[in-house]
Amino acid sequence: MPDVLTIGAIGFLNARPLVYGLEREAALRLRLEMPGSLAALLKAGEVDAALLPSVEYFRLTAESSERARSAPARFVALPVGAIGSRGAVGSVRLFGYTDRARLRRVLLDPASRTSNALARIIVVRRFGVSPHFLLPEAAGPSPARAPDAELLIGDRGLVAERPAAEWIADLGLEWHRFTHLPFVYAFWVARADGPLDRLAALLSAALERGLEAREALAAQAPETNGVQADAALRYLTEQVRYNFGPKEQEGLRVFYRMAAEEGLAPDGGRLRFPREPHETP
Repeated sequence: MPDVLTIGAIGFLNARPLVYGLEREAALRLRLEMPGSLAALLKAGEVDAALLPSVEYFRLTAESSERARSAPARFVALPVGAIGSRGAVGSVRLFGYTDRARLRRVLLDPASRTSNALARIIVVRRFGVSPHFLLPEAAGPSPARAPDAELLIGDRGLVAERPAAEWIADLGLEWHRFTHLPFVYAFWVARADGPLDRLAALLSAALERGLEAREALAAQAPETNGVQADAALRYLTEQVRYNFGPKEQEGLRVFYRMAAEEGLAPDGGRLRFPREPHETP
């Protein structure tokens, strides 16, 4: 039997088409974690590939380039699918409780640094305000002052209702209006010394199966993810995009540049793919 591979992913509804059927692969172990923990697992060698949030990938590559600028890449992106959007995504939403021009305290979501960075970029660069951004643990269980806006992501962001909100900003839509580019929330990343061809083949086949199974996944969503079936179907077929082509890569690079300029991601990160056979170092 071939060596068993371990792949790290997330349990959110948007990732289910990307990992469809992988749990039935005999020589593969699928490990579902929260988005923010996957980079550490990949770095420690506990997984061979992971569905990394975009900022986490650039943090890894920046660390590698700082350690040895002339050394080969330690982690590479696999262009076999991503979680993205070209407009409204539905599951990364900022709920506002006061006028946008009067934002002073914005509560972020601890689940993903990428969505938090996107929220900060949109609020500062698109809304034109510079509030204090904080995580729930910093606000405390009974904050003296309620936040002026609140970010919710993933399945929780998709189903959340906030009757007190004066406005709701879908950050996928705001990004597209701001840049006219897709946004990439997460994509497959592997250790550069791993079995890249085998990983790419497994992940490509999973996505192909998953795209064909979106109706079935939506029907299961009330039980698996707490999302109503009609909303899940719209989400998986109309809002989330799974491409990782040139436009998505351009949007990813623009996001990284802005995040680095705002101090939300380290300098030195680079989007790198496995070298083609004809390439030389």
